[in-house]
Amino acid sequence: MKIIIIGGVAGGATTAARIRRSDETAEIILLEKGKYISYANCGLPYYIGDVIEDREKLFVQTPKAFGVRFRVDVRTENEVIFIDRKKKDSDRPP
Repeated sequence: MKIIIIGGVAGGATTAARIRRSDETAEIILLEKGKYISYANCGLPYYIGDVIEDREKLFVQTPKAFGVRFRVDVRTENEVIFIDRKKKDSDRPP
């Protein structure tokens, strides 16, 4: 099965990891518009309040490490602007 996930952070990365745990053979591609796929949302108030001074400490998982750990093809800086469902359906074998 081929699965494409649009968006990283909590929703996309969590979904990719859960799919991997339930299906070891799935081909999973995660597309993320930005540079990062995961950051500590709960740490944002501490960063804004200067308790955490280094912004990089909010990024808990690098795209490369996540990809290796869960065998996911992670593609950062890829913005999805359109999904052509008709073309996808026409590419399917009968």
